[in-house]
Amino acid sequence: MKDTFNQKNSSYYEEPSRRIPIMANVDVLVVGGGPAGVCAAVGAARAGAETLLVEKNGCLGGMWISGLVLTLAGFNSWLKPYPRCAGGIVGEWLKRAAAISSAEDGPSWTLSSEPEGMKLIADLLVEEAGVRCLLHTWFASAIREGKNVLGALVENVEGRAGILARVTVDCTGNGDVLARCGGSWEKAVEGQPMTTSFIIGDVETDPGISPTDPALIPIGPEPGLLEEPLLSRYASRRLEVACDRGAMLQAYKHGKIPPFGGPWFGGLHKNTVWVNATRLFGDGCSASDLTRAEMEGRKSVFRFLEYFHKSLNGFRQAHLLQTGAQVGVRESRRLKGRYSLSEEDVKHSARFDDPIGLGCWPVDVHPPAGSGVHPLYVPLPFQIPYRCLVPADTGGLLAGGRCVSADREALGSIRVSATCGVTGQAAGAAAAIAAAKRIPPA
Repeated sequence: MKDTFNQKNSSYYEEPSRRIPIMANVDVLVVGGGPAGVCAAVGAARAGAETLLVEKNGCLGGMWISGLVLTLAGFNSWLKPYPRCAGGIVGEWLKRAAAISSAEDGPSWTLSSEPEGMKLIADLLVEEAGVRCLLHTWFASAIREGKNVLGALVENVEGRAGILARVTVDCTGNGDVLARCGGSWEKAVEGQPMTTSFIIGDVETDPGISPTDPALIPIGPEPGLLEEPLLSRYASRRLEVACDRGAMLQAYKHGKIPPFGGPWFGGLHKNTVWVNATRLFGDGCSASDLTRAEMEGRKSVFRFLEYFHKSLNGFRQAHLLQTGAQVGVRESRRLKGRYSLSEEDVKHSARFDDPIGLGCWPVDVHPPAGSGVHPLYVPLPFQIPYRCLVPADTGGLLAGGRCVSADREALGSIRVSATCGVTGQAAGAAAAIAAAKRIPPA
């Protein structure tokens, strides 16, 4: 038989042209089902739009669930009197989870949660709003006409199909839609490290302190830099978990443990502790870097657990319960939008003519090298303008969540989950208005 395709010497394969079936034609398509995507889809549906949400994983919730991030960040200001800054749909998600004992709803700088209950509330929110949802469905490419996005091509177990939409909302975190539609974006040369979160059981914690006692940092009401000694003292949400960070730094310097951040502890249950410690370097938009980070992350978890057994009080009998199903990416693509939120906007509590919500998390940019905690600038609550969600050069598209338009330092504040829920809801509501009025999102 004649060899018509020389696999060894070919650098590309030319895919034959084919007709792609259109599986849906909706008002609003939301790509990505994390906190931003869920809030975008529910926001669009509640505003009257026929809405379809596609998510690559088998559940909604993104990093809260698949990434196993049990501490919910961005709801409350760190500064006295610790006001609540993120509400709307993401606030409803929190309150409903707290009502079934799957989250705490207080003034602390982070709020611990339990992933199964958070997952259930996500399902209920989209079902009650009438959102059509497709799990196990990957975004493949944008459908576009010139500089206008008309929907997306997706892949799942049924094959490839097209979804047409009057407005598409990119809530992928990595900005996959805006990157593949030819829109403008930017990315740091060296991004923040990634993290594999994990949970350990049978930890002996201080019996005199509850895991859900409020953790309030004694700073403010003026904004400013959070440094030592308060920085290490309040690095952990779980004040009853003992950790000698100085000894851990020495262990790292002598090669006994891998690079680490924090470590930061969380979780709702007394003897079960969530850990954010692994520090994994690479590009969150590279499949090979993500693969290496996933594998290296699991190795790091076991090395940390071995160190905890030997060196930390209360961890002698501790054992690993679970690692995150996917590595946590803090930073990747950022939209080039009609406006880019800046570090100065965050630090000076900016006000805008088109605000869609508040941010309050510190300027929190994890360093690309080294270990331990890093200083944080804690701002007053600041406004986020709608223009950060609107591409500068692409029609029919909005962004919500981690890929909105901001400089690197501002992203260090607004990348956290509650704030992503706020920008996601705004993008979804705006998409519904644009679709109903037959006008561009801009």
